Amino acid sequence: MRNRLDRRLASEALLVLALIAVAALARYAGRHEQTEDMRIFTAWYRKLLAAGGFEGLGKEIGNYNAPFLYLLWAASLLPGSITIKIKLVWTAFDVLLAFFTYRLAAFRWGVRAGVAGALIMVLLPTVVINASFYGQMDAMWASFALGGVHFLVRGKPWHCVVFCTVALAVKPQGVFIFPLLALMVLAGSMRLLPLVAAPVTWVLLDLPAILLGRDPVELLTIYDPARQSVHVPALTSNAPSVWTFFPFTARADTVRNLAYLFTAALVLGLIYVLVARGIRMDATRIVTAAAAFAIGVPFLMPGMHERYFFLADVLSLVLAIYRPRLWYVPMLVQAASLLMYQPFLFGRNDKIIDPMIPAGFMLAALVVTVHTLVRDVFGAPAGAPEPAAPEPAAQEPAAQEPAAQEPAAGGDPEPAAPARAGESLAASPA
Repeated sequence: MRNRLDRRLASEALLVLALIAVAALARYAGRHEQTEDMRIFTAWYRKLLAAGGFEGLGKEIGNYNAPFLYLLWAASLLPGSITIKIKLVWTAFDVLLAFFTYRLAAFRWGVRAGVAGALIMVLLPTVVINASFYGQMDAMWASFALGGVHFLVRGKPWHCVVFCTVALAVKPQGVFIFPLLALMVLAGSMRLLPLVAAPVTWVLLDLPAILLGRDPVELLTIYDPARQSVHVPALTSNAPSVWTFFPFTARADTVRNLAYLFTAALVLGLIYVLVARGIRMDATRIVTAAAAFAIGVPFLMPGMHERYFFLADVLSLVLAIYRPRLWYVPMLVQAASLLMYQPFLFGRNDKIIDPMIPAGFMLAALVVTVHTLVRDVFGAPAGAPEPAAPEPAAQEPAAQEPAAQEPAAGGDPEPAAPARAGESLAASPA
């Protein structure tokens, strides 16, 4: 029995190591690829070095916030070519994505599920391509947003707010996770006080650049819509969004402003429905709401790139882990994102596929996710958490397969739903 157990564990470890090697080699394969975005980052890198390297952090370089420049400077400390150094720094955040996926999956189903979830995350096509091939850094902000969801599920609102703020400070797309914080506060599952961490974190992140001479007003208003919208003047920049179905050219500015208001109205409307029902936000509902916002906000907003669905790619996988019946949602999201990557990656102007098809996939994923959340809310008594699953089986001998309800890593049981943040969250098998 002991020998058979040892052989099985050795086989599992070997397979995990093999999959890690595949993930690493997949990233290595794209190390020399140059895209337009990579050329822009290389130009910013050279400007930073020309401005004195570390001292250049006090200069306005590029249109990203200060934390991006810190990492660009960190890349300059590494050996190798500029392209490989930058991609290596960006790819490091794939590891952070894997870590928080592991933590979330292990909290729900146990250690083996956590390992499987982390491996799937680092092998998702868009996650592999984004940093190593595309040369983009969406894993950077998305990993902190995912960390925020993880800490919210764990009942640690202060940590959650800090991580969500870091996501926003890295790139404006980090705002996609903030409707979840609004929902938690308005639903009474999180106090207002932890939100104080947001401005404090933001200022602390920008402080080194300010001390080195960067204009604080310019830096703290880096996300002024008037400054950002000029970079994507169209209603969509190859994103699988609702604006693929409505390619307006006349009165685009008016439509853009109306689109922002329309998006805000729908997000607030969904929050209102959830709050009005008085449902406690347990772990599964938190993950479902996070996925709904990550898909819905970029789908409805104008001026989106295809990469802005990166958090949707990530959270749709976590959603399928928490609600296995929705296994097809990450497939829809992944297909939509991946199909829209090809013009930027391969420089193709011809449409090898009608963009309405990927947009339709994303719309289907959004409808399913929101419908699942709303049906769950209206199917439970007001003020009640999601019905708990049967008690998990007692700790099984290592030679046996883990139960479906295996306790979380570290022996953490999924705690009871709180009325306020700072308390633990309810058990929520779906």
